[in-house]
Amino acid sequence: MLAALGATAVEAADPGRFDGSWAVTLACPGSPDGAAPFTFRFVANVKDGVLHGENGHAGQPGWMSLDGPIQPDGAAVLDANGIAGHAAYNINATQAGTPYHHSVTAHFDAARGTGQWVTVRACDFTFVRP
Repeated sequence: MLAALGATAVEAADPGRFDGSWAVTLACPGSPDGAAPFTFRFVANVKDGVLHGENGHAGQPGWMSLDGPIQPDGAAVLDANGIAGHAAYNINATQAGTPYHHSVTAHFDAARGTGQWVTVRACDFTFVRP
């Protein structure tokens, strides 16, 4: 029993245990103001416990980057920075090309992770090791 507990403590203390590729899905439902639902699917990479992923083309409408450290216990506060795409998908019909930033609270385990940003609508992140 103690050996099993020791292995868990060692695993939790390893900051590189989340390193590798992760399939990311961001799902945003329709919002109360009528913004249409949307889903982004992209790959993020974790190196030395730091996640980076991008959807779309950098600097163009519809682009988003997701960045931040994952703590050894799996907790993470990530930064989602992007440029709004088509107004029909944006809160308050925000014009395409408008920059945005949201904090994402997430938690990872060995094979999966979940997260969420909350603005006028809550959007959910799912992370899966392929």
